[in-house]
Amino acid sequence: MKKAAELLPRFLRRMERVCPAQCALVGLSGGIDSVVLFDLLQRAGFPRLVVAHFHHGLRGKAADRDEKFVRQLAATAGARFACGRGRARTRAAKNKESLEEAARELRRRFFARAAAKHDATTVFLAHHAGDAAETLLFHLARGAGRRGLSSLRGEVPLENSGATIVRPLLGFTRAEITAYARARKLAWREDTSNASRKFTRNRLRRDVLPALTQAMGFDPVPALARTAEILAAEEEWIGSLVAPEASLAQLELRSLRSKTLAHQRRLLRSWLGAHTGTSVDFETIEAARQLALSSGQPAKLNLPRGRHLRRRAGKLFVAQA
Repeated sequence: MKKAAELLPRFLRRMERVCPAQCALVGLSGGIDSVVLFDLLQRAGFPRLVVAHFHHGLRGKAADRDEKFVRQLAATAGARFACGRGRARTRAAKNKESLEEAARELRRRFFARAAAKHDATTVFLAHHAGDAAETLLFHLARGAGRRGLSSLRGEVPLENSGATIVRPLLGFTRAEITAYARARKLAWREDTSNASRKFTRNRLRRDVLPALTQAMGFDPVPALARTAEILAAEEEWIGSLVAPEASLAQLELRSLRSKTLAHQRRLLRSWLGAHTGTSVDFETIEAARQLALSSGQPAKLNLPRGRHLRRRAGKLFVAQA
């Protein structure tokens, strides 16, 4: 493990493309990861930070104390403070989402609102290498491709916002972050829900990764995080290759049929996503591909949001129901 003193230079190298003079949000839960991120950003010379804290309506008084702690941390640093509140359980039940999914969506919406209010161009989040490794394993077990395996990226646009999410700690392990926090004598809050095996990510962290470490004879987290980073760059590149065709109103069946299997899938995913305004799953992509390859009936496929994929006169196009 690298020494705690080395984290700041490595952090600065990962931040070369971010302008410190612009206003930026930093998501601060009060946990060790976000506290370390806040400390590093201050030391890196970001004078216009807005501390953004979201209360999920979970964990009762403990969550209230987290909010108070973060508010005081912002005040001590002379940073502006933005707080949002939501009801994660209510949303999860209403939308049939997992509690984790509901909480994440509520946070994202809060960050978008806060970024717009404070005219922030960047939202810093404290995901680290361990989070990237867990995300890769989670999606691997569900049969994902490059996009799913690399979904926790260093930079990504924040939906419904002009801001960009930046995760500068993806190159750091939890052990390195902990060593840094202790060396700097930082205070943080412990979230007891992180120890619960009720959540999938916690089981991956507490059960799967230790078992994988024992089986491999070394800590696989840095290598898994590196794999996710490589796949993310490749995903961006491959996406750029099909972008011109994906923007077309219709696809020529003869051209589509001449492409390789991987090319067909990738083009259909991007093209269907562009025309439905939503992400399409593998089963839908395969059904669309079979529709394109076939010359028989039916020549129509139901798509999300009340749309249909149709095959007619040598072309493939999306129509509103």
